[in-house]
Amino acid sequence: MISQPAYGVRSNRLFITIAWIFFSLALGGCAAMKPKLEQPTVKVAGLQMLPAQGLLQPIEVSLLVTNPNDRDLSLRGMSYTIGIENFDVLSGVSNQLPTLTAYQETPVKVVVTANVLQLVRLVEHFGRNGVKETVAYNFSAKLDFSAWLPALNVNEKGSIPLAAKKR
Repeated sequence: MISQPAYGVRSNRLFITIAWIFFSLALGGCAAMKPKLEQPTVKVAGLQMLPAQGLLQPIEVSLLVTNPNDRDLSLRGMSYTIGIENFDVLSGVSNQLPTLTAYQETPVKVVVTANVLQLVRLVEHFGRNGVKETVAYNFSAKLDFSAWLPALNVNEKGSIPLAAKKR
């Protein structure tokens, strides 16, 4: 004869089953709450040399960051790199950043310092290949918002004309 489990064992199984279902629903609900954000765009608007600090030459970079989202984005921090001809020559980090207003372009100023080794390689590159009419640049940044929002990586590429076009 097969005996049935005691009442306490059945109630424990029922409790575990209900707890598992509740946990699964709660986890699924949290995943659904993760906001869908569009990637901000970043334009380099200007560069300004700051007073030298020993062997370091800090440069202030003026950026225009466009927030295409329907909510303001509060930045906790940002790390960034500026490359010329695929050499990462300038980089920096900042945690002193403004809030990116929804559907607006926000001016942001950050300070970068030069990577001397990469600058030497860039000069050697230009010495070997010559300087062309345009120079390629890239700007990459990691925008860190908060614990609730994922970090966003932004990459912008372009070219800077160095010589006037011949007619």
